[in-house]
Amino acid sequence: MEIKILHLTHLRNEEHYNFNTEVNELIVRFTVEALKIQRYYPAYEAAIANEGEALDVVQKSIFTGPIADADHERDTITLGMEDMIDAALRHFNEDVREAARKLKIAFDGFAGLTTKPYDQQTAATDKLIELLETKFAGEMTLVGLTSWLPELKAKNQAVVTLVGERYTDESAKTPVKMKTARKQLDAAYRNVIRLLDALIVVDGPEAYEDFVAELNERIDKYNKRLSQRDGRNKKDDDPEE
Repeated sequence: MEIKILHLTHLRNEEHYNFNTEVNELIVRFTVEALKIQRYYPAYEAAIANEGEALDVVQKSIFTGPIADADHERDTITLGMEDMIDAALRHFNEDVREAARKLKIAFDGFAGLTTKPYDQQTAATDKLIELLETKFAGEMTLVGLTSWLPELKAKNQAVVTLVGERYTDESAKTPVKMKTARKQLDAAYRNVIRLLDALIVVDGPEAYEDFVAELNERIDKYNKRLSQRDGRNKKDDDPEE
């Protein structure tokens, strides 16, 4: 039994912070005392908090200007569709009212969509679009919202594109505070992992197998994400035939 390797330096800032937050939640659940990592845990916990503060500064720098404008346009389309549904609930035609009722339930399943963080809103909007195009295609036609879907798709993709471009631009000029915070957190994480590896050898794997199994699941998740990204990058670099 061993703890798998994750190349932390390959993670984007948000992924880096989220991974360590997930690991910390796992440690808290299994308890520091049971894992016997009291020696290095305080530094790890502090490093996570420090990176969280640095990340907040980076995000405030990144998600401004064109991205905020694109997000506002996306919100306008989403809210406009909801307004159309609300109006259709009072339509003179019973079939239209029933279609609007079903669409209202669908949208209610995505309550607070326009207030979610950028990445969460993007993913949720993709799911909503898929649902409206398939399960509720007939209702969309009856209420007169079919032509809105391409617009919502376009606005959603505009945010995705702008965020991706900004990430690429910012990756080369990450603020010094964030770079320092990442290095400190990487070192703290490695100290915890080295100690755990040693304890597994000294105390035996039985006391750690559940923790390591869950930790490895999280590592696999992020390794898969890195592999998928690497695959996309290689595909983008391939010359057209």
